[in-house]
Amino acid sequence: MPDARGAGERITYLIANHNRGPFIAECLSSVRAQTSERWLAVIADDASTDGSLHAIAPFVDARTRLIVNPRNLGYIATLKRLIAEASTDIVAILDADDAISPDATQRLLRAYDADSRREFVYSRFAVYDAALESRGAVHGSAIPEGGTALLDGVVGAIRSFRRSAYSRTPGLDDTMLYAEDRDLVYKLEEVTRPVFIDAILYHYRDLPDSQSHDPRKRAIGARNTWRARRAALRRRHISGMARIGHELHAWADYVAYSRRRNATVHFVATQLAAVGRTLCLRHRVPPRQG
Repeated sequence: MPDARGAGERITYLIANHNRGPFIAECLSSVRAQTSERWLAVIADDASTDGSLHAIAPFVDARTRLIVNPRNLGYIATLKRLIAEASTDIVAILDADDAISPDATQRLLRAYDADSRREFVYSRFAVYDAALESRGAVHGSAIPEGGTALLDGVVGAIRSFRRSAYSRTPGLDDTMLYAEDRDLVYKLEEVTRPVFIDAILYHYRDLPDSQSHDPRKRAIGARNTWRARRAALRRRHISGMARIGHELHAWADYVAYSRRRNATVHFVATQLAAVGRTLCLRHRVPPRQG
């Protein structure tokens, strides 16, 4: 059973692994290096063929559990299994080729401890090279009061949430490949207020096969992000001029992201996105929560 809400709660890191053998040990080492002991970890190996299980084995103990998919289920289905397998209410998604800062657990649980009504906490994240040595861009920002993740703020990693809040959403959608993170953020925002930690708690490893470098993944991710936004508009019953603004912003943002190498198209799409954003702000409809 999940821990009762209170100062003694723990967090479970959910780690979906498929053929990330060269990186998974560093990921798990970052969990073991936490300054707070109030953590657990569940690793789901999604039928890896690269020796990942050998790399994971030394880390399996009383606090780090390994489950193995008998066949490859895919990232989203594996995440769904991890959420179901967790024994704590508070969980956080950690990709197998990334890492977390030593104070991640302490800062995340401090945010939850401060108010038992908090159900969705996220932070800034930094982009690193393949060796996790050279830090690049930093992302993540707070959503302003009355704002929404559809327009305001970058709700990135680390994403932590209560499973009890997740259970009030439609859950992860297997069809939202490369956009499952944004889809989940939109859904959680509809049932609880996101809480932002102004600190870099997540280290994102930028690899050659990352979505930002793969045209096919970028195209799929852009299309599914557009779908996720439109699905959020339907769930929130946004209509009228606010709906028009959101639709225009979502479409233009999709074009700008997927056609970024065409300078003219990117520029026009960016301007149209700004027009859509202006319409949204004039006719703002906050997400329903609770």
